[in-house]
Amino acid sequence: MSEHMRKLHTNKETTYKVVVEMPGKKKKLSFMPAKYLPKLEEFLEKYGHPEESILWEELAASRIKKYGKAGLVLRGARFRKGMSQKELAKRCGISQENISKMENGLRAIGEKVAKKLAKALKIDYKLLLDRE
Repeated sequence: MSEHMRKLHTNKETTYKVVVEMPGKKKKLSFMPAKYLPKLEEFLEKYGHPEESILWEELAASRIKKYGKAGLVLRGARFRKGMSQKELAKRCGISQENISKMENGLRAIGEKVAKKLAKALKIDYKLLLDRE
């Protein structure tokens, strides 16, 4: 066995299999290092009550504060479609730089741009407007 393989073999840490189920979605299987188990247990203790509904805005409050709700919706919708910023930019006729700025809360999304993005992402354009 090579030195490299010996290090890999001896540095194995315990992992846990985690299965995530969401209504209407396939189960997602992941493996998590044991060192993160306390954080997961803390999260599940706080939010893991299926009989109680939690708004995504509550879970993402700190990220909404940093990036804006519209930016997170845009990033999430793009990620859900498996699209890069570059690909979305090409489909919408908007520069990749501007999409990055929108996702990071550095540029507001106007109605005209929201409609272009929403069409490519197959979502309601109103989700991309920061009107509360």
